Formats: sequence, structure tokens, C-alpha cells
Amino acid sequence: MNSTLDGNQSSHPFCLLAFGYLETVNFCLLEVLIIVFLTVLIISGNIIVIFVFHCAPLLNHHTTSYFIQTMAYADLFVGVSCVVPSLSLLHHPLPVEESLTCQIFGFVVSVLKSVSMASLACISIDRYIAITKPLTYNTLVTPWRLRLCIFLIWLYSTLVFLPSFFHWGKPGYHGDVFQWCAESWHTDSYFTLFIVMMLYAPAALIVCFTYFNIFRICQQHTKDISERQARFSSQSGETGEVQACPVSNH
Repeated sequence: MNSTLDGNQSSHPFCLLAFGYLETVNFCLLEVLIIVFLTVLIISGNIIVIFVFHCAPLLNHHTTSYFIQTMAYADLFVGVSCVVPSLSLLHHPLPVEESLTCQIFGFVVSVLKSVSMASLACISIDRYIAITKPLTYNTLVTPWRLRLCIFLIWLYSTLVFLPSFFHWGKPGYHGDVFQWCAESWHTDSYFTLFIVMMLYAPAALIVCFTYFNIFRICQQHTKDISERQARFSSQSGETGEVQACPVSNH
């Protein structure tokens, strides 16, 4: 009796959301719908961003556009990579075994997510330099340095998540739609801490530091402008009174 029950359970495909399985179609319907919706949304949105930058010469020549386009391409590749778990949920035969597919998918998505996050941090640094050093900005931020920075972003992101192939642990939960990822590939607290300290914490600190200082500079400039306007209006009022006095005496 128990073996019969186990056989019936094993005949059902693995679904991350237990209530997402539908026997009439024999695949995880809810997971497929969610992934397809996100895939279409991610791909279409980032294609629009890339198209706008390529068709607008003024935007394309702006230094910040390098990092925005890098983010768009990274997010576009995330959307394209979502086709792999969709095929798995539809029971389409994968070219390689599930464990390797799961590891590669988790690694690729983690790297792309890291590139997107590092690009956000670089955008904040670029804006900080533009505001704090406007006169030397063009000499500091050159196209060659921007391309080098983008190359280093991709290289650094790849190196941070490369230990996931050497039994350091699972880099994230992106591949848990695969049964092997969800059940056999476990996260490791030390590897998670390593990722946080090497990627998420520095990126968050950079963004917070740069935008906080930009906000302070904007506040100071607004205060200076308000004081100058008040001083100018008071001086113009006094000048008007002085000019009006001789006229009243006549």
C-alpha cells in the first residue's frame, strides 16, 4: 500500500508550489504561468530600454548610458535564461543532466543580478563625481575608463559566484524550480555571508553614501539660493524706498 502511494507521488512532476500542479495538463501550471509572465515582462521592458538608447544619439553619448545599457542587457539575459526552467516545468528534455543545468542556471542568474546591482552602484558614483567635480568630470570619466569599469563589473561578478561550482553552497534560490536544486543543493551560511560582504553590502553602502551626499549638496544649494533671493529682494526694497523719498519731497 505504501509503495503504491509512493509510486503515485513520484509519478507527479516536482512543483515548487504544491498547489500549482494540474493533472489534466500534467505539468506545474502555476509556475509556468508566473515564469512566462515574468519572462515576457523582463524581455519586452529591457528591449524597449535598449532600443531607446540606440535610437537616441544624445542619450547614447551620455556617460551614464553605458551603465544603464549594461543593466538592461543583464536583465534581458535574465529574462532569456528563464526559458530554461520553463522547459523543465513543461517536462521538455534538457540537453544536460538536471544537477548541472540547475547549477549553471543559478550561477548565470546570480552573476547577471550582481552585474545589475554593481551597475547601479557605478551610476551613483558617476552622478556623485558629476556633482562634486563638474569642472574635471570629463577628464576623470572617459569612455575608455567606462568600458574598463564595465569589464571589471562582469569579471568581479563572475569571480564572486564561481565558488558555487566548488561545493561552497548554493548562491541563491533562483534554480529551485528544479527538483535537484530544491532538495539536494543546499545553501551555506558562510558562502552567503561571503556574497553579502563581497557584493551586496559594498553596493548598498556606495549607493547610500553617494546619494546621501548628493542630497546634502542639493539641500545646501537650495538654502544658498533662498538666502540670496531673500537678500536680493530686501536690497531692492531698500533701494526703492531711497529713490522714492526725494520724489515725495518735491
